[in-house]
Amino acid sequence: MSQSNQSKLQQALGDKKMMEQIVNSPDAKKLANMLTQGTNEASLQKIASSAAKGDTTQLKALIQSITSTPGGAELLQRLGNSFGQK
Repeated sequence: MSQSNQSKLQQALGDKKMMEQIVNSPDAKKLANMLTQGTNEASLQKIASSAAKGDTTQLKALIQSITSTPGGAELLQRLGNSFGQK
């Protein structure tokens, strides 16, 4: 991630109003549904914990499973764009 993109992401994560809009968006709700289909909460927490410690193998696999579904890649793209446009 470039320094500029990282700065934009940090700025976006610090904007509570924008985060609420993104989290409550239809795209975020669709992503939440996709994440919980076939993956329980404990597994998601383990994946997040591993990624936070630097092991992104499981996270990459989870993202790949989403992008391989019809509409999954577009959904992630729209959510990613939300961070840059707000």
